[in-house]
Amino acid sequence: MNPEKVRERILHGPILKTMVLLAWPVMVTNALHALYNLVDAFWLGRLGTAAVAAPGMAWPILFFFMSFAGGFQVAGSTFVAQHFGAGNRRGAEESAGQLLGFLGLLSVILSALGYGLAPTVLRLIRAPEEVFPYALTYLRIECMGLPIMFVAQAFGGFMVGLGQTQFLMYISASSLFLNAVLDPLFIFGWGPFPAWGVAGAAWATVLSRAAVAVVGLTILFTGMRGLRLSPRALWPKPSRVLPILRVGLPNVLDRASTSFGFVVMMGLVAGFGTTVVAAYTVGNRIINLINVVSWGAGSALVAMIGQNLGAEQYERATQVARRGIAATFLALVGLYGLTLLLRRPMFAMFVADPAVIREGVWYIAIFGISVPFFGLFDASAAVFRGSGHTVPPMIMAIVRLWGLRVFLSWLFGYQLGFGTTGMWAGMTLSNVLAGVGMYLWMRKGTWKLRVVKPVPASSEEV
Repeated sequence: MNPEKVRERILHGPILKTMVLLAWPVMVTNALHALYNLVDAFWLGRLGTAAVAAPGMAWPILFFFMSFAGGFQVAGSTFVAQHFGAGNRRGAEESAGQLLGFLGLLSVILSALGYGLAPTVLRLIRAPEEVFPYALTYLRIECMGLPIMFVAQAFGGFMVGLGQTQFLMYISASSLFLNAVLDPLFIFGWGPFPAWGVAGAAWATVLSRAAVAVVGLTILFTGMRGLRLSPRALWPKPSRVLPILRVGLPNVLDRASTSFGFVVMMGLVAGFGTTVVAAYTVGNRIINLINVVSWGAGSALVAMIGQNLGAEQYERATQVARRGIAATFLALVGLYGLTLLLRRPMFAMFVADPAVIREGVWYIAIFGISVPFFGLFDASAAVFRGSGHTVPPMIMAIVRLWGLRVFLSWLFGYQLGFGTTGMWAGMTLSNVLAGVGMYLWMRKGTWKLRVVKPVPASSEEV
């Protein structure tokens, strides 16, 4: 849909219908990502339990590096949405160019750090010996692809800010289809390809992201979707970069603390052995199929809150927040019930080890209870992010992972001797308490205060 028509719908259309129209493409995209991860687990599972556990072991570390891209991606969405909602195309394009240039430089630095530190970090989180070589290979290849992933993330953030979620879905779906095709070719060496095993899964991911990056840059520099960048727009300007950093850095700290918390959580999980690591890895990928509702709703809320605040429609922004959060919570309650009924056959599709299936089914039964509360947390945080108030979500993310999840999982699982059941229960309690806390903070209404300052508009307006 034309960006101007999307803007009109966001500012004046029916709230829940508009939210669904913006959210469903993001849900489909994230569901495809989750399905790809399950397909990845399906093929790697044919190589053995250690191979299927390797991406799960590497993922928290990758998530830490990716948190920089994700944190600034949200800042990009916020600035583009608010400038576009105010009818200021120039401000949106300047913000997008500055962010893209900054992320390009940052990604090269993080790529080198990740590649060099990979063995040390895997040892620190107690990667089992049989998993370590596979996880190291997977992690290093993914780190080499970080610059590609940063560009793809930035492009996605700009499209969300413009409300172009359906177009983004088509791009992502094409990339994921390519990934799914390359996976078995690279893992098993079908046809003319060599059998790379776990490394093949990592290379398939990197190449599929490269396709998104190339398409995204082409669209941004040709002006095909509401923004037109020039190479000189990428050169950093302190007056333009600093406001983005002020909004983006709390997002980065939010995601980095979360990802580092997941690194520590993986260390706690690994303490119970390879079987539990495999169950946790596959179980999280199944849970992520439910969480696509949270991610889709969050993206829609960022765009709708951002554009309505940019247009100074504060009462409508409040209605968007309340209705959007309620709809997200109720949808997740229903999806958890369905997953609870189907959890055993879903697990059996991807692993054959009875011990892994048994532990994974128990994990979903306990931790799945908290999924609606994670939706409450994520949707409330999206309201803050869309308005540019990124500190409250950062604080609550740190509390959720460090003050609650890591501590309670360690306390119940290890200190009190409840084993994996205690660890899963601690994880559940962290989402419930943090979700309620984030929602109550949102209800105070402090997110309505203006953060993103207007940029003088040129003669060309939206």
